[in-house]
Amino acid sequence: MGAPLIAMSPAIQVRPAVRRDASLIARLADMAGEGLPLHLWAGMAAPDQDPWDVGRARAARGEGAFSWRNTTVATWRGAAAGMVIDYPLVAVDPPGHDVPALLRPLCELEEVATDTHYINVLAVEPQARRRGVARSLIAHVAGQARVPLTLIVASGNLGARAFYAAEGFGEVARRPMGPGGPPDLTGDWILLRR
Repeated sequence: MGAPLIAMSPAIQVRPAVRRDASLIARLADMAGEGLPLHLWAGMAAPDQDPWDVGRARAARGEGAFSWRNTTVATWRGAAAGMVIDYPLVAVDPPGHDVPALLRPLCELEEVATDTHYINVLAVEPQARRRGVARSLIAHVAGQARVPLTLIVASGNLGARAFYAAEGFGEVARRPMGPGGPPDLTGDWILLRR
C-alpha cells in the first residue's frame, strides 16, 4: 500500500517518499545539483562501483539528510514529476579541516541558515516543468515549516533564481564555489531565504 496522497491541484499531488523512490531521488538530486552529486558519488565509489549505485544507496538510507525519509515526491497526471528534500536545519557546526574545499562554501552557507527549514534539493522533471509542480512542492514545505525557509542555488542557474525570487526568496549570503567540482559548475553559491 502506498503513502497517502496530499492533493495540491487536480493534476498535481504530493506524497511522502518511500525507500523504493531511491533511484528517482538520486537522479533528480543530480539534476538539481547540476552534476555535483554524481561527482561526489564518483569520489565515494569503490574502483569497480557505479557512482549511481552510491547515490541510490545513500537515498535509500533511513538516516542522514540525503534520505528518502526527508523527501516528498510530486506526481503530475499520475507520474513522478519532481521531488523536494527538506528538513529543519539546527545546530550546524562550522566546517572543520576535514571538509573538502569543494564543500566548504556550502557548509558555510548552511551555518548561516541555522534555525531555518532547509530545502536541500528541489527538482522537477523537464517534461513537467511550468505546470506548478515546483510551486506545489514549495507550498507543501511551507505548510509544514514553522520557521523561515532557506535553500542554496548556483549563481549561474538563472531560471531557478527567477523562480525562487517569484516565490518570495531573497538573497542572504553567497560564497564562491570551491575548487574540484564539475568543470562547468562555476560562480557562486547563493543562500536564499523566505
